[in-house]
Amino acid sequence: MDYYANNSDVLVPNAGPGHWNDPDMLIIGDFGLSLDQSKVQMAIWCIMASPLLISADLRSISDEHKSILQNKELIAVNQDAAGIQGKRIYKENNIEVWSRPILPIVNEDHYSYAVAILNRVQGGSESIVSFKLSDIGLANKGGYKVVDLYDGTNYGLLKPTENITVSVNPVGVVIVRAIAICN
Repeated sequence: MDYYANNSDVLVPNAGPGHWNDPDMLIIGDFGLSLDQSKVQMAIWCIMASPLLISADLRSISDEHKSILQNKELIAVNQDAAGIQGKRIYKENNIEVWSRPILPIVNEDHYSYAVAILNRVQGGSESIVSFKLSDIGLANKGGYKVVDLYDGTNYGLLKPTENITVSVNPVGVVIVRAIAICN
């Protein structure tokens, strides 16, 4: 994952329909990852538009891991027709933000986005992360309807100048879809 984040300037322009960057198979359900780490892997693979190749025996994985792999909202992000690979756009104090432009586009040039907020802290308690949408490049004046893709939390209609605040487990992720709204 770090290799792709650190080399996104070279890798992202080479990805698109018919030619995707492949960071390797998903190991969700193979007992190597915790539930939160499994959610991180699925979220980042979807942001990167990576092939979702599964290495686990689907006959024997837990229901929790199966629900990650079968999350229709995340799969829709992964398979978004715009075909633009996302990338890490922020990294500081063990918090990372990854972003991917997705459809629909409004007002001729404002994409919707999938945004993953990743907490790399190994232990302790959850981290509270807050930022303005404009700080991560979401500038549509009509705002964005923001929904968590794992738990369904509806953050409502947020304008670029408004903050989104999320609680992220250690080695966990919150991934949201921010649908651009017409002015």
